[in-house]
Amino acid sequence: MVMSDRVPQPWEAWHARFDFSEGHGYKYRPVIVLATRPDGSLVTMVTSATNRLSLDHDCPIREWEAAGLDKPSIARLDRIAEIPPGYLGTAGLIGHLAQADIVAIKAILSEIVR
Repeated sequence: MVMSDRVPQPWEAWHARFDFSEGHGYKYRPVIVLATRPDGSLVTMVTSATNRLSLDHDCPIREWEAAGLDKPSIARLDRIAEIPPGYLGTAGLIGHLAQADIVAIKAILSEIVR
């Protein structure tokens, strides 16, 4: 992966590093940045498993190609994580969500945090 000097911004799709729970190795997965702080970013997991298990707060990314994703995807808003800054910067920017997808995600997030 190419190193990115760009600071992540909300509503961007990035590849993020996720360590395996066994402590051996890691893999990169797409995420949507929800918020950033100096000590890390709040992200939600993105999956292309649109034909599998559907969770209550899944949000289809309708304009997935515009967001730079490889295939139809969903934002798993039940899967939000805080990750250190370097876990995004080393992996790279994928793209930016379309306004309609941002509105849809915000609507679901507002239901969750009531």
